Amino acid sequence: MEHSEGARPAEAIQDRRPPRWFIDRVANPVVRRLAPSRLGRRLPVAVLTFTGRRSGRRFDVPVAVHQVDDQRVVFAAGAWRVNFRGGADAQLLAEGRSTPVHVTLLEDPADVGAVFRAAFDTGITPEKIALRIPSGSQPTDEELAAHRRILVLR
Repeated sequence: MEHSEGARPAEAIQDRRPPRWFIDRVANPVVRRLAPSRLGRRLPVAVLTFTGRRSGRRFDVPVAVHQVDDQRVVFAAGAWRVNFRGGADAQLLAEGRSTPVHVTLLEDPADVGAVFRAAFDTGITPEKIALRIPSGSQPTDEELAAHRRILVLR
């Protein structure tokens, strides 16, 4: 794999998400309960509700929604994100309100990299999206896409 000038290997980017057991048993249940509450209106918590493409099962996935330029995006690492290939409708529960959204999964490394760079330019740090990128590192689009995909909410 080629690296851009000054880039470090993909291994230099570290996934900083909490352990899976903590997400499944602690964090997600707390966010699901907080999102519709008065407190949830004041916290940056959201729940994306959608139907699985193959299973037909309903999913309520806690997400962090970020404003990047003129669009709302979610930096997604979970396997559930593939339900949005080609776009799909969902409900977003945020700030105490549920609103319909159309969600599209960006997978092309150039598109993913462009959103990452725009996010970093607007002040979203790698830590806010559970990544560690060493200081001075210039990850390539492919390296960024290897760690996260982007969901665009419209």
